[in-house]
Formats: sequence, C-alpha cells, structure tokens
Amino acid sequence: MRRIFQCNLLAKPGVTQDQWVSRIARNPVLNLAAGAPHLSAQQPRLVGRMNARNRPEVRSAEDVYGHLFTAIVDQRLLPGTKLTEFALVETFGVGRRVVGAALQRLAWEGLLVAFANRGTFVAAPDADEVREIFAARIAIEGGTTEAVARAADPAAIARLSDNLAQERRLREEGRIREAIHLSGGFHRLMAELSGNRILAQQVRLLVARTSLVLNLFENRDGLSGWHDHHDDLVNLCREGKVEPAVALMREHIRELEGSLALDRRRPVSFDMVGVFAIEPS
Repeated sequence: MRRIFQCNLLAKPGVTQDQWVSRIARNPVLNLAAGAPHLSAQQPRLVGRMNARNRPEVRSAEDVYGHLFTAIVDQRLLPGTKLTEFALVETFGVGRRVVGAALQRLAWEGLLVAFANRGTFVAAPDADEVREIFAARIAIEGGTTEAVARAADPAAIARLSDNLAQERRLREEGRIREAIHLSGGFHRLMAELSGNRILAQQVRLLVARTSLVLNLFENRDGLSGWHDHHDDLVNLCREGKVEPAVALMREHIRELEGSLALDRRRPVSFDMVGVFAIEPS
C-alpha cells in the first residue's frame, strides 16, 4: 500500500501555544492514506511516495539529527510542524529509538517542543522569545566579532571572504535558499574563527532558532538587506578595526530584528517528502 504524507501547519497570530497545540490535536498534522480522491484544491496538497531512490542516507541518531537540524536552518522544516516518530521512521528508514534520540537532542537545544500526550513540534517562538534570541545574538556575536577583528588573521579573513563569494554567486544564480544558508553560515564561521568553542556552539543554535523566526514572522523589508553588512564586516576585521567591527555586527543583528513584524505571522505549509527526499541527479 502506498503511503502519502499530508501535513497541515497551524500557526496563527493571537493564539497561545496551548491553544495552538490544542487545535493541532483536534486536526491531526500527519495523515497517512492509501489514496486521496477526497482532497479539494483548497486543502493541503498530498505529496509523493518515499522510496529507496529518494530516501536520505541515515545510519545513526546523529544522521537523523543532522538532517532535521539542517532542514530547520535551511528554512525547509517550518515552525509548528508536528514530528511523529512513525513518520520519521518511515522517512529515514531507522528504528524508533534512533529517531527518539535525535528528537530529544533537538528539544534540549530549543528547536523542538514536546508536550505530554500531545506530541513533538518544531518550535514556534513567540515575540518575547524572538527578542531574547536577538538580544543573545547581539551580546555573543559582539564578542566573537571582537576576537576575529583583534586577531586580523589572514587565513581567517580568507575563509570569511570565500563564504561571501559563494553566497554572492548563489544569489546571482537565484538560489536564494542556499544563499540564506550561507548567510547564516557567515555568522557561524565568524564564531568558529573566534576560537571560543562554547560561544561558537551558542551561535550555531541561535542562528538555527533565527531561521525559525524568519519563517514564522512577516518581514517588512523582504530580507532585501540581510547580507549587506557582511562585506563591510570582513573589511573591518581585515584592517583590525575592533570597535567599528563590533558596532557593525550589533547594528546588523538589530536591523534584522527590526525588520520583523512580530505582530504578524506568515501562513505556512509543509511537505515532508519535499524536505528530506534526495533530488534526482
């Protein structure tokens, strides 16, 4: 019997998390069916079958974790998605214990939220949490930028410049999702190059949570300038201008926060096979 995945996302403004989860519980997110003759054009679409050709390669809980984490950062796995062990077992072709370990780690990192007797959902930060995420980024990334600018290491600057060149090429080719990934990668790389592994790990998680935020809230500027400061940051770090580099990084993060309309949430949809299936070569 073929299995077809259907997922609804219910993330609406003015609804508390408990109310939101209650609505999801009354309208199951995952519907596995033998066929779909009853669907109308207005209903969420059904998507194709997972099979040996498009199933992602997974051998361990670390692999499952990596696929889910990357899907969040790349803005393919959307806020409010209910993740069931059964669906993920089907998707990745591994056992429940492996899937459970990956989900537990992501919940500990704040990227998933688990509710007793309700299920596990991709985190959907509210406005207060969004402000806390950006406040943490301003504090931490000011420090990582300071370290990189103070060292002004040519090898580190070369890695940052290479990241920007790749990001620029992807934008020119219209591959915006991949460009956004590299834009977040710029911040992760800056933190890595600071030499402080603890701060780098925190930036990695904060960038992932920012991806959830960007998916969830409308953006007044359409992210038109989300990459504009990166070239200037690299130049300031190359020249060892510590205070201007730190100030620009903080301004950059504040501008991103300021562009978000925290009183408005985007309607979202979800396609599990589209998230994880390997594209044919």
